[in-house]
Amino acid sequence: MIKAILFDFGGVYMDSPFDAVSDIARETGVDPDLLKQVIFGDYHQDTDHPWHRLERGELSLEDAREGIIHEGRKHGLDTDIYQLFARFANVERGLKQALLDKTLEWKDRGLQLAMITNNIREFTGWKDLFPYPVADVYHTISDSSELGMRKPNPAIYQHTLQQLAIEPGQALFLDDYPSNVEAAQSVGIHGFVVKQNIDDAIGWVEQQLASQQ
Repeated sequence: MIKAILFDFGGVYMDSPFDAVSDIARETGVDPDLLKQVIFGDYHQDTDHPWHRLERGELSLEDAREGIIHEGRKHGLDTDIYQLFARFANVERGLKQALLDKTLEWKDRGLQLAMITNNIREFTGWKDLFPYPVADVYHTISDSSELGMRKPNPAIYQHTLQQLAIEPGQALFLDDYPSNVEAAQSVGIHGFVVKQNIDDAIGWVEQQLASQQ
């Protein structure tokens, strides 16, 4: 019996910040995959790359910035992440209304809701982007920078399940990054990779819920 829906934030409720980096790469004639690799590290893994350490709360934003600039210089790239944050702000303005509406509907239908987000300590305002009080809607929020663990580490999913007091098979998970979904599936959670059309993700959730009736 499905009892909970777990959500990523960036790339699910809004377009992916990775898209903003790809746009910058194309504008400057840089390989998008290389630029994302240098700035964010291998996002299929949980490593000691400065961005990963930033998301685990192990580095300050300034220290991570210096490390990423250093990595960029090895490839002849300008990777000052402060210059990227203005692009991220444009992405953050467009929350997907269809999913916001469905989130409230699912809560009204008695489902537990949780957020699992790779976040940085300095970005505390992400909750204010929502048109409703986040603390009142989501039963728990697993913020990587507060917990010291990040996706795709299976531990962050297990922590979230413990907070909800449910079994893995009782949860659905939406994330835009395939490796994060695969990690959730590895612990027994039902997962779906969110792409551009959020209606596909909503339809998948509804299908999973309907299959129990």
